[in-house]
Amino acid sequence: MTASSSKAALPAMGKNRSELIMGVAIISLIIVALLTWVGWSVRAKQGELHEQIRGRLELLATSRTEVLSSWLSGLVEQTDKLISSDLFRLYATDMDLIDADPSFLITGIIPEGESYDQMAQLTDQFPLMHQTFADFTVFAGFLSGRIVHRSGQSYIGSDSRVTPLSPSQTALIKKTFAYPLPHFSPLRQTGNGLVIDMCVPIFSTAEENGEKKAVAVAMLTKSAGTTITSLLSNTPLSTNGERTRIMQMTEAGFQEIVPWNPGGIAHLASPPELDSGQRLGFEKRNSLGAQTPVFSLGVKVPDLDLWVIQEVDTRSATQGLQEYTRISLLIAGLIAMVTSLLFGAVWWRTIGQSHKRIAGRFQILAQELEQQRNFLDSINDSIPDFIAVKNLSGNYTYANPALAEGVGRPEDEVLGLDDVALFGFDTGKRLEQSDAQTLQTGTPVTVTERIFLKSREHHFQITKVTLKDDHDTPQGIVSVFRDITAMVQAEDRKRQAISQTVEALVKAIEFTDPYLAGHSLLMRDVSSLLAENLHLSPEDKSTVEIASNLSQIGKMFIDKAILTKVDQLSDEEKELVQKHVDHAAGILRQIDFELPVYEAIYQMNERLDGSGYPNGLHDEEISLQARVLSVANSFCAMIRPRAYRPAMSPQQALDNLRSSTHSYDLRIVEALAAALETSRGNKLLEKAGE
Repeated sequence: MTASSSKAALPAMGKNRSELIMGVAIISLIIVALLTWVGWSVRAKQGELHEQIRGRLELLATSRTEVLSSWLSGLVEQTDKLISSDLFRLYATDMDLIDADPSFLITGIIPEGESYDQMAQLTDQFPLMHQTFADFTVFAGFLSGRIVHRSGQSYIGSDSRVTPLSPSQTALIKKTFAYPLPHFSPLRQTGNGLVIDMCVPIFSTAEENGEKKAVAVAMLTKSAGTTITSLLSNTPLSTNGERTRIMQMTEAGFQEIVPWNPGGIAHLASPPELDSGQRLGFEKRNSLGAQTPVFSLGVKVPDLDLWVIQEVDTRSATQGLQEYTRISLLIAGLIAMVTSLLFGAVWWRTIGQSHKRIAGRFQILAQELEQQRNFLDSINDSIPDFIAVKNLSGNYTYANPALAEGVGRPEDEVLGLDDVALFGFDTGKRLEQSDAQTLQTGTPVTVTERIFLKSREHHFQITKVTLKDDHDTPQGIVSVFRDITAMVQAEDRKRQAISQTVEALVKAIEFTDPYLAGHSLLMRDVSSLLAENLHLSPEDKSTVEIASNLSQIGKMFIDKAILTKVDQLSDEEKELVQKHVDHAAGILRQIDFELPVYEAIYQMNERLDGSGYPNGLHDEEISLQARVLSVANSFCAMIRPRAYRPAMSPQQALDNLRSSTHSYDLRIVEALAAALETSRGNKLLEKAGE
């Protein structure tokens, strides 16, 4: 190249550089303008959409609140027809004027006094009042009802047996007397599903200072499950992602009403914040009781700490906005692309050189990636654990040599097979279930499976992880099989050793004292039945069964003359008998049951009020297993004859346990009563009576 041509090239290069700078500046201005337009347009659309969503949610929440309020008002109006009658008002007024315990209506025993004649008249009228109230409760669709005196005692009930009032019901009744208006309790879950208590004042027939006072309260319990479920159900006009929720506030905190769940009510650890008007304002927040982002709005039911919350998934609600945003960005992108292409056509040669350099770098990077892939393949080939990859259809797309060798197939034959073809029908179906769980949750899932390979039993701990692409879309499942056969066999040997130890100790009890052996056998059957009825976990059930077998082992070291003594034991003899827990501890403390067997036996004689032994524990300080053993032990002792008394009937024993609420867990006692009503319970009682 000559000097003149070199000088001519320099201005040309400078000119090209200026054009490049000018072109980039113009394109940048165009892109900024386009983005500004897109941002303004999207914000305007977003404000309009939010207003539409708020209006719809408020309309739905308000309408459902009105439906619920109308239902509650209907209950009050329905009840008012009865309690406003002169018959009920006069009867309640007369009861209020009598300064006596209302229980005389039920017992029929009228105390002597000035009001004897009036109480006798009320007693004569009681059957009519009771039958009228019971018929109303049934016909009106209430589950139960009662008329409560100012003293807090019920004197008319829809059922023949009036259950005691709970603290919350007592508080609601007191509130109704203090503020004589209809009041409703929070929703609660019972054996009949979701229910609500309604308290309505019964006013006196006379007036005091121009006002009528409440002389009694009618408390009625109504099933609310159908009404709540209807409110929470979507209608054909509901949009995608839209749902209704109900939240209430109780003494225990905020709760969500979920009638489709077994419990019916779920505690809210992080309830939404309410405004000064006790409303849940329209806002983007997490869904009630979950982490799903939603738009929600709540309306409070008048005179009730209950809110109807309407929400819609933000993703579903803003789908139109997202589509509008995508279209706007697409238009802006097309304009920017056309401008860029026009400018790029001028500089294609210069950019081409740059692309060549980039292509060279990518080639080097591809070589490095290939080296890394080969390195990872060499690691997978040498790992003894099974490693496999399956597609979304469940077919294997990769299997390392360890897996192929384990199933006795070449690697290329494994590819394309599914779990059923590789491991058999039953095992394959179980593995497919864990695959579905992995894809559904999106988190790693670990399961333990028994698999037969080459006619030998193996136990594998299998960890499964979802394989995703760059867009976080599931593409398959990565599985790692770790052989834990040796560990499982060791655990089985240990459990067998524990079983043999328990069996040896039981035989020692049988050999030493047949009476204790019979008590232990009966207690084992009762404890097993009780544990099953309480739906205890497998660990708790095993603990109760083993502990009941060994519960009497400490009494082998107590003088049999003291155990069978007819007369009342002296304090010294009682202390000797109570030492059986220490004797049992000396035998069982050193045995590793891997379950709290020793603790359950050691606490079996504790009582809820702290009157038990050896440590005087109270309430929840006593383990659940020990409380189950305590009820079973006392029941078995009562229905078997002793030297100082004959055997009680099962019903007498249950009544004794029920009356000792300070000693025994009433929930466990009632579970035992229910269990004895089953066919298995009847067989157990027949066997015990032989």
